[in-house]
Amino acid sequence: MKEVSWSSTLGSVVLLLICLVAINVMASFIPLRFDLTEERLYTISEGSRKILESLEDPVRINFYYSRNNAELPPNFKTYAQRVQELLEEYAALSYGKVILEISDPKPDTEEEEWAQKYGIKPITLPSGNTVYFGAIVSMLDQEMLLPYFDQRREKFLEYDISQAIQKVSSTSSSTVGLLSALNLQGGRSMLPGQPPSQKWVFLSELEKSVSMENIPLTIEEIPDDISLLIVLHPRGFSPRLQYALDQYVLRGGRLVVLLDPNARVDMASPENQFGQQQQLASDLPELLKVWGVDYDSTKVVGDHLLATQVNTGQGVMSFPMWMTFLSQSIDQEHPITTQLENLLFVEAGSLKKSVESKTEFTPLLSLSEQSGLIDAFQLRFSAPDQLSRDMKIDGEAKAVMAITTGIFSSAFPNGQPEKEKKNPQAQSADEENEEESALKHTHLKEAAESNSILLFSDVDFLSDQFSVQKLNFLGQTIIQPTNDNLNLMLNAAEHLSGNEALMSIRSRGRFSRPFTRLLAMQKQAQLLHQEEERQLLSQLEEVQQRLNNLLETAGEQGQTEVILSPEIQAEIQQFREEERQARRKLREVRKILRQDIEQLGQGLLLLNMFLVPLLVGIIGVIVYRYRTRLRRKTIR
Repeated sequence: MKEVSWSSTLGSVVLLLICLVAINVMASFIPLRFDLTEERLYTISEGSRKILESLEDPVRINFYYSRNNAELPPNFKTYAQRVQELLEEYAALSYGKVILEISDPKPDTEEEEWAQKYGIKPITLPSGNTVYFGAIVSMLDQEMLLPYFDQRREKFLEYDISQAIQKVSSTSSSTVGLLSALNLQGGRSMLPGQPPSQKWVFLSELEKSVSMENIPLTIEEIPDDISLLIVLHPRGFSPRLQYALDQYVLRGGRLVVLLDPNARVDMASPENQFGQQQQLASDLPELLKVWGVDYDSTKVVGDHLLATQVNTGQGVMSFPMWMTFLSQSIDQEHPITTQLENLLFVEAGSLKKSVESKTEFTPLLSLSEQSGLIDAFQLRFSAPDQLSRDMKIDGEAKAVMAITTGIFSSAFPNGQPEKEKKNPQAQSADEENEEESALKHTHLKEAAESNSILLFSDVDFLSDQFSVQKLNFLGQTIIQPTNDNLNLMLNAAEHLSGNEALMSIRSRGRFSRPFTRLLAMQKQAQLLHQEEERQLLSQLEEVQQRLNNLLETAGEQGQTEVILSPEIQAEIQQFREEERQARRKLREVRKILRQDIEQLGQGLLLLNMFLVPLLVGIIGVIVYRYRTRLRRKTIR
C-alpha cells in the first residue's frame, strides 16, 4: 500500500507540473493584462486606439536598442523593457497595421549603420562604448525620428509614439495662427551685450502636431485657412486689429486669448528695457464687453488656499499671487483640463461673467473663497509678505481660465474703424497716396451660429521660466516639464483646432503622489501665522503713529528733548508684552504643526511596519487552523 501511495503522489506532482507548464504556454499566446494602477498608467489610452484604427496603410517602427551591452545600468534596462513592451502592444492592437522591427545595433554591424543613417543618436558610456535607444516611424515616404527615449520623459512616452504615428499617417494638418505682442520666435537680442532670446518651448511643441503661422500685428483681416487663432498678450492692439478679431469670431473662427495684468515676460521686451513702455498689462475691453466677460487689467488676483511656496530671499513663504492648482482644484470634466494634476499661474487677473451678459460662462480654473485682489502696480514696489497681508479676501467667485459661449454681436456696429493718423513728419509720400485694400468679407453685426472663446488671465504660465526645465545632456538640450502648464495649452490648441486624439494620451497622470494632507496642514499654519503677524504689525503702527505725533508736538514747542509721559511709557510696555505674547502664539502654531507632521509620519511608519505583517499573520493562523481541522477530520 505504501508503494502505491508513493507512486500516486509522484504522479500527482508530475501531473501538476505538466499542467503549470501548459497553462503558462497557453497564457503566453493570450494577450491578457490587468492594470490595477489608480490612473491606468500601463494601459493604451483611447486616443492611441483611435489613431491606430484610422490607419489606412501600414506603419513601420524600427526600434534600435543595444540590449546586449553588459554595461547598461539596471534602471536603464527596466525602462527599455517598458518601451519595448509598449511598442509591442501598439503592434498587437493595430491588427497588422503597425509593423515593429527590433534591432540590436552592435558595433561595426549593418544595424548600427542603419541607425546612424536614420539619425538615432548614440549615447556614450563612461567606458567609451556607445548605446543606441531610439526609433524611426515611417509610412510610405513620410518619416519621423525619435532619436532617444529619455527616461525623464516617461510620462510622455505614449504621446511621443502616438504623435509620430499620427504625423506620418496624416494627409493634412490644422493651421493655427499666432498673434502676439511678444517675441515668441527668439532670435538676436536687440540689446547690446545680451544673449539671443530663445524660441518658447510651447511653440516648438505645438509645431510638432499642427501647422503654425505667425500673424503680423498690421493685419486687418484674419485668413480663412486659420482654424484656430491664439492671441497672446494683446498689448496695444490697434482698433483695426481688434476689428479683425471681432469679425473672425463672428465668422465662426475659434479663438484663444491670453490676457495678463502684470506680464513678467514683458519686462524683458526692448520697450521696457529702454524705459519707453511701463505698461505690462494687456486687455481687449471692447471685445470682452460683447463676449460677456468682466476683466480688470489693473488688478491681480491671489488665493491663500492655492498659494505657492516661494523663496523671498529672507525665507520661504506661501505666496498667494503665485497659484498652484492641484487635481482637486482643476475641472476634471472638461476635455481640456481632464486629468491635469499640477498647474502654476503667476500674478494672473480675474475673469467673471458680466452682469448684463447673455452668454454662457464656464470657469475651468476657479479660485476658492480665500481669494482676493490687489492693485497690479503694488507688485513692483512691495515685498511678497506685504502683498500677502494687503490682499483683501472678498469671497467673490473668480476664475483664471474660462470659456464664454454664445451668439456674439460685433463690438464695432458701424464697421471697420478708420486708420490711425500717423505723424506727418514720419509719413512718406508713398504712404500718403496709399489706398486702403478692400476686405474680403462683408461686415457682420452678429454671428449666425454660436461660438466659443477660451480665455486665460495669465501669460507667464506659458513661458519657459514657469513651465519647463532645460537640461544639458551629452551636448543636447533636454526639455523637462516642471508642471502641466504646457499640457494645458497644447490640449486647448488641439481640442479647439479639431485634433483631440492626442489629448487623452498626454494627460495620463503622474507617478508622484504628494502628501495632500501634509500640504493642507502647512497652508493652514501659514494662514494662522499671517493673521497673528497682521495683528502684531497693526499694533506696532498704531503706537509708532502716536509716538510720531508726540514728537511733532514737542518740536513745534521748541523742545530739544522729549520726556515721554508715564501713560505713553505704560502703553509701550503693554505693547511689548503683547508682542511677546503674539510671538509665543506663533511658536505654538509652529510647534503644533511639527507635532501633527510627526504624528502623521509615525502613523504611516506603524502602518507599514506592524499592520500589514499583523494582517498576514492573522490570515496565516486562520488558514493553519482550518487545515489542521480538516486533517483531523480526515484521520477520524
